[in-house]
Amino acid sequence: MSTATLSLKTIHPRDLKLVVKEVPTLPIVYQQLFSKMSDPQVSVPQLAEIVSRDQALTTKILKLVNSAFYGYKQEINTISRAMVILGFRTVRNAALAISVFDYVAGMEEDSRFPIEDFWKHSLCTATICKILGQETGIKQQEETFTAGLLHDIGKLIMKKYFTEDFDEVCNHALNHGQSWIATESELLSVDHTNVAKAVLRSWNFPANLVESVQCHHSLSSGTSYPGLVALVNVSDHLSYLLGMGAPASLAAADVDPWALSELNITLEGAMRLQDKFLEETNQSLEIMQIIQ
Repeated sequence: MSTATLSLKTIHPRDLKLVVKEVPTLPIVYQQLFSKMSDPQVSVPQLAEIVSRDQALTTKILKLVNSAFYGYKQEINTISRAMVILGFRTVRNAALAISVFDYVAGMEEDSRFPIEDFWKHSLCTATICKILGQETGIKQQEETFTAGLLHDIGKLIMKKYFTEDFDEVCNHALNHGQSWIATESELLSVDHTNVAKAVLRSWNFPANLVESVQCHHSLSSGTSYPGLVALVNVSDHLSYLLGMGAPASLAAADVDPWALSELNITLEGAMRLQDKFLEETNQSLEIMQIIQ
């Protein structure tokens, strides 16, 4: 079964798991790291040793944790030190982000869908997730930024492996001023969240991150991590209000009233934090330069 001969117009969601077998897996170091993270007996030296096998990954993580984004005053010069100070999950999430950036590196530019604008939207959504997650006190605090960063990764997978479907959705959304998800619902049998779910599961990503990506446009389907899913839904919408919406999406997807209720906030209340959202988004944009 080849992605070259399949269309997202006709494929059944359950068959996506067969298609993604053709999507390259992440390097073994990532797979080992994620596997070990689920072991309650794992130690800092064990995890640091795995990361240190990949010098490029080690260098990028250390640059990231020493950036203004994390704001640690003294230089962190070893992975084990970074894990002690920032925590296992923060370092793992940095590796997750780096792995995904590396995965799409070198993707052909498209004037309708500038990759830089895509990452700006993703980083803005991630930053809002982080701030609102703190404000609302949801669980999975360490996952909030990464959940926001990855929420639209299915679009990039579509662009790379389902080019004709991607082009049709892109053109239709732009020509009709529709949201991307509404256009997918009109044209395709599966959308970018289905695609992302299949690929992230094949990469053994943590369940809470998979679900936050899979369900951020379909909250009523029932979730195991409602706070994280609601957070991504609201943050994605807020990024449009701040002028950092996703490329080729002239209209924002509707915010789900359930999400606002789950977080016990209103859009107006959340937008009172817009200065902080913008300030930290501009700060976090340096991640793009660090990781790329």
